[in-house]
Amino acid sequence: MRPIHSLIFLLFLIPIPLWAQQDYEAQRQAIQQEQAQTQDRIESLEEQIELVESRLRQTRTRYEEVFQQYEEQARLVALQGEQIREMEQEQRQIEQEIGLIRDNLEVLETELNRLIQEYQQTLQYLYKHGRVTELALILTSSSFNQLLIRSAYLARFNTYRASQEEAIRTQQDAYEQTLVELRNTERENDEQLARIREQRARQQESERALEQQATNLRENREALSTQLSRVQQEQQELNQTLNELIDREEAIRLEEEERRRQLAAAETIEDPDEREAIVARLERPRRTVSNAELAQFEETFRSDRNQLPWPVRGGTITESFGERIHPVFGTRTNNPGIDISVPPASPVDVVNNGYVFAVQPLPGFGDVVMVHHGRYKTVYGNLSDIYVTRGQVLQRGDTVGRSGDENSIRGPVLFFMIRDGNQNVNPERWLQ
Repeated sequence: MRPIHSLIFLLFLIPIPLWAQQDYEAQRQAIQQEQAQTQDRIESLEEQIELVESRLRQTRTRYEEVFQQYEEQARLVALQGEQIREMEQEQRQIEQEIGLIRDNLEVLETELNRLIQEYQQTLQYLYKHGRVTELALILTSSSFNQLLIRSAYLARFNTYRASQEEAIRTQQDAYEQTLVELRNTERENDEQLARIREQRARQQESERALEQQATNLRENREALSTQLSRVQQEQQELNQTLNELIDREEAIRLEEEERRRQLAAAETIEDPDEREAIVARLERPRRTVSNAELAQFEETFRSDRNQLPWPVRGGTITESFGERIHPVFGTRTNNPGIDISVPPASPVDVVNNGYVFAVQPLPGFGDVVMVHHGRYKTVYGNLSDIYVTRGQVLQRGDTVGRSGDENSIRGPVLFFMIRDGNQNVNPERWLQ
């Protein structure tokens, strides 16, 4: 009866479940999806780089063009730096995928070796107990019922041996396919590293051009001083205009609240003629949102700090908030907001609920939309198109217009600013 026991032992050798392979596929798909998103970001940055390079070629002669060229060159260096960071991120994702494939390759190899070892045990069993032993088992059965049982075991054993062979072939195919994927991914990694080296060389060339333009600007010292004064004047005018508009809006609000109070009081006058005359004088179309609505705007804005959506999608900050030291003279200017580089005429969305309290052009900032969020205000400048009007109530995500294009004063960027009370604050600390 010992051969029967050995046979039963082999019949219950079951291959490892496939959950591990399925988990590997899910992880790899997630990494590949991240790579695709990063690649889309890299392609968007490449389009913006090509656009800035095109604008650089168009500005070559007079001082104003040299200064504009310098600004564009600085933007180009920033975009190239961001693209390199994204490319390095993709390269790290590729290395992560390589590691995952190698781990899976080890699992497949271990499983393949296990299957081969089990199959060798089966062959050893067949060598010792070949067809003669199988026939003897059947012929020496003590009863017809035992004969049927032994025949069934032998049939299951032959089926199991065939399934072992098929499992080995399948595992071998999976191993070889994964090996091919590993080689392909390693080659992709080498190509990405080469692209990063090439992009770094491009950026270094751009930085050298930027330094040359700074040298050219130093040769036009007087004109440069005039240009710097103009930039400072534009920034001062922006802040002054914003303050005036906020004060004017507050005066309108107080006037509106007083009108509503008088209108409510008039409703209590008993004399109908007097009441109708006063109501007719006070009634007019609503000009502002109520204090309750404004308080709600403010609370929503405050609670969304660090979670505000970007006003544009796929943008790169090329001019940061705050003090900026000029590379030529070391003079200092304060940028009241940030410049976000995006493809020309990209949709610009309001970052939170509020209402438009001003739409007007400003020197150096182009056409500007200002939105009231209670204590907080947001400014969207250098717009190539505007979709909203003064007094319009907006919900988070509503489109206020389109960012700058090639013809805009600041180029294909959006100027974005946040005011907290009477202070300009860094938008990067509020955005997601």
